[in-house]
Amino acid sequence: MFTYAAGVWGEATKFYCVRKALKAFQRQFAIRAIRAFRTVSAAAAIALAQFVPLHLAVDEAREIQMVKNTGTLQDIPSDITLRKKVPVNQQLHPAEREEIAQLTKEYPIKMYTDGSKLDGGEVGCAAVIYLPDGKTTKLKRKLGRTSSVFVAELTAIETGLHWIVNSKWRHNIAVASDSMSALKALQDRSNPDPTVASIHSALRDLKQNHIEVSFTWVKAHCGIEGNETADLAAKQAAVQRTATALNEFPISYAKYAIRKRTLAKWQDEYAAETANSEIRKWFNNIEEIGEFKKRVGTSFEYTQIITGHGFHKSYLHRFKILDNPVCPCDDSSIQDITHLTRHCPVFGKIRHEHEMTCRNLKIDPYNLLALTTKEQPIETFTILVNEIIRRLKKLNNT
Repeated sequence: MFTYAAGVWGEATKFYCVRKALKAFQRQFAIRAIRAFRTVSAAAAIALAQFVPLHLAVDEAREIQMVKNTGTLQDIPSDITLRKKVPVNQQLHPAEREEIAQLTKEYPIKMYTDGSKLDGGEVGCAAVIYLPDGKTTKLKRKLGRTSSVFVAELTAIETGLHWIVNSKWRHNIAVASDSMSALKALQDRSNPDPTVASIHSALRDLKQNHIEVSFTWVKAHCGIEGNETADLAAKQAAVQRTATALNEFPISYAKYAIRKRTLAKWQDEYAAETANSEIRKWFNNIEEIGEFKKRVGTSFEYTQIITGHGFHKSYLHRFKILDNPVCPCDDSSIQDITHLTRHCPVFGKIRHEHEMTCRNLKIDPYNLLALTTKEQPIETFTILVNEIIRRLKKLNNT
């Protein structure tokens, strides 16, 4: 809703008054999501709820729209352009688009295709064609780093089919691919992807030459010779020192790159914000909060411990509800979250059990992210947290 038409009005998020209004609106939902006291700051609530701040989400939507409009992406060379859909008036008429037939019999020509993206970001694809005369043809193409595996898989099929169109061979063809997504894309006869459109053009040309093409899916890395050969050839293509055959980036790459920048901006805001100092005692960055929530989830008890807004006396005194912040355990210590979780003798037995468990496993007993790496320590800490929150009202006579 808020990102609607962000390409038009998204620039307004640079104004403080707009950011403030968006943050105030989002704060209400974040507080409900984490089950927090209404006094929790917007920055803290949004961070703990793992909601991307609205002003950053709007700016992200604006950037994505700009990429669609201009065809270029910040931080990559301008000659690498957006991979755009084929306009309807340039696509083959639906009647001329071939239905993708499933392999049901032996064919004279067998073609195995594969695409690969290495850990270093290099992308390549290959088609291995077994011909009727017993010879094998390997076709390799190196693609730009911004290409996806999906595009590489489709490009491999396109490369092989166009080679056969231009060759002397006039035999039926069996195409084997380990990419189900590529085969599904080909089955969609109205798919506007440029490589899919090119493949359908090749299929039409082959049909006009009375050549039948059937497709089949094969499981990757299970010992099928043709598939293993294509996989190796695709990896070799990715690292070969030649010019890239395809210098385009899909919109998915743009969204990933822009989201990465958005998260970096959010982290900078999180680190600079003074209103979330309590949360930063537990989590150094936004990513750690996400990891913790993924493993433990959200609870009213943990929210009080992490935000520092709860039934403890230092909080109640801060908001003029009680006349002093002193813990009744010794009538001298300030009853804050640190005192309750680490020092208060009222919870000494449960705390001792938790600390002994962590000592045996060599884990910091008060590092939330480290605790979640093992089942037992996070369980003992959860018991401690729940007991503290359960007994606080009675302990403080509030």
